[in-house]
Amino acid sequence: MGKLKKIIGVVIIAIVIGGGAAFYFLQKDVKAEEETSLSAEEVAELSIDTDIITTNLASSGNFGIVQFNILLSDKDTKEEAEKRTAEVRAAIIATVASFTKEELIGESGITMIEEELVTRLTEVFEKGTVERVLVTEFKLQ
Repeated sequence: MGKLKKIIGVVIIAIVIGGGAAFYFLQKDVKAEEETSLSAEEVAELSIDTDIITTNLASSGNFGIVQFNILLSDKDTKEEAEKRTAEVRAAIIATVASFTKEELIGESGITMIEEELVTRLTEVFEKGTVERVLVTEFKLQ
């Protein structure tokens, strides 16, 4: 009988510890999710819009007209971006010009250029990072 009580005690302790651990990790995920989602005001406060940019594409005789919204990691990075508009514009032109018209057609082309710009623009800034880039205007000729 004493052995049975010990086994039941160990099982109950294991269940309590497992339940506590599950609760802890689930709460941690919920808090992390809440922290990463920004309100509309925060997004507006941390993002910049580029001018409309026209540039040649890698494919001969083609050009693109683009505009982007760039979400930055913090206010300091936004201030830096506003001071480095020439560098941001140059990075965008170089990136867009490296693609052919065929590569940019469709949703996959837009996604590809957004991802490439996140990487390239993060290199431009000394402070912070680029969280995401959205294409807000896109025409190919």
